[in-house]
Amino acid sequence: MKNQAQERFWEIDLGALLVLWWNDISAFLLTALMFCALSLPVVIPALIMWVLLINDISFEYP
Repeated sequence: MKNQAQERFWEIDLGALLVLWWNDISAFLLTALMFCALSLPVVIPALIMWVLLINDISFEYP
């Protein structure tokens, strides 16, 4: 192994740090977007049932 001195925190490249930060934030946002997209088959029917319940719509014959 090479004998390198430990890098001090004030010598860190801010551009590289921002790229790493952006990659982490984008991974989190993609995960949140995927969760929202995969929950749509559950959320849409639930919203439809909620609207039917609030408006007291019944499909029974009078």
